[in-house]
Amino acid sequence: MWLTFWDSTYPTVWLRRPISKGGFVQANADGTMFLERGQRGIVPCPLVISRQISPGDVDAMYWYYGSTSGTSLLISYFLGWVAPQNGIPEGVYDIDNEFNLIIENVTASCEGTYYFQLKPRLKIIEEGQVEVRNKVSPSRPYPTVIGCNQDHDANTCEVRVRHDSTVHNLTCVMEQVKPAVELRWIRLFLGGKTELNAYRTVRPVVLPAYTISGSSLRNNTYSTSASIQVPSVDDDAEYVCEAVGVAVGNSTRTRVRLTKTHPTPAAHGTTATRDTMATHDTTESHDTTATRDTTATHDKTGTTSALDGEVVRTDYSIGTQTTVFMIAPMVISSMSLLCSAVCMSCVCMLFRRQKDTAKPMPNVKYDISRAS
Repeated sequence: MWLTFWDSTYPTVWLRRPISKGGFVQANADGTMFLERGQRGIVPCPLVISRQISPGDVDAMYWYYGSTSGTSLLISYFLGWVAPQNGIPEGVYDIDNEFNLIIENVTASCEGTYYFQLKPRLKIIEEGQVEVRNKVSPSRPYPTVIGCNQDHDANTCEVRVRHDSTVHNLTCVMEQVKPAVELRWIRLFLGGKTELNAYRTVRPVVLPAYTISGSSLRNNTYSTSASIQVPSVDDDAEYVCEAVGVAVGNSTRTRVRLTKTHPTPAAHGTTATRDTMATHDTTESHDTTATRDTTATHDKTGTTSALDGEVVRTDYSIGTQTTVFMIAPMVISSMSLLCSAVCMSCVCMLFRRQKDTAKPMPNVKYDISRAS
């Protein structure tokens, strides 16, 4: 393969010389660079970064995508001039002072192999390649634990479980990231920790076509979950869900505390709400009554319960006044009606008695002579 370049020995002549097949240089140990989607990305030139070649000694630099064919040339540098190639507009790519390739906006299509060809002054051309992959960081900086009271930026949370619970499930997730992360559950105890066996799933995320325009950064990513069963819950037991991977910048974790909840015991003299009616073999009335073979009423200090038939009256200051004002007219009206009924009954009885005494005497003839 041949490349046209400027030879400083003959400043007025363009020369064609063969490209040396020097060794390919990797950007890092595994040859892969991860660039964040939607951000400005830098594809490094390993020869300059490692100072095998000084930036001041570079005469020409060429960056390619996919291959080193002429149609794959993205951008070039020549004696201080940078120009995009093959119809690529300005502002898509650039070359910085370290001769790194700048991708102004990283997208999913930027993944692949990038090749470079570098011409040092008075030396033959060097070439190399860099593998580039997308990176999509999580929207939350820490793993999310299902059912845990956790703020967005908090790495600790609390799970409250029933006091009589024998088994409790803990699940943490890391959603829509790339590459997929590994999730681990760790049990913390005094003086150490132990990793627990977890059920893990990794699910690819492919968003519907109609949503991609607004959330393309999250398309073609991965969601990971890890679940464990806690056979018995100790008071103040602590666990850690740890996410490991490139997407989280090595590792991140959420600390989880399990706390038992204990029911509030019902005791004699317990205060109750005014309008609560609870029955168990209970007699209900217009006023609040709670009985278990017990009658409970209100007094000024609250509601008290009385056992074994003991009755304690309650008199709410406001409620009692309202009740009295509402009942008094009804009582007076009822008394008036009762009095009226009694009076009418008495009148009827008197009328009948007078009628009976006013009946005519039977026609009896007296013999006066006998009488005398």
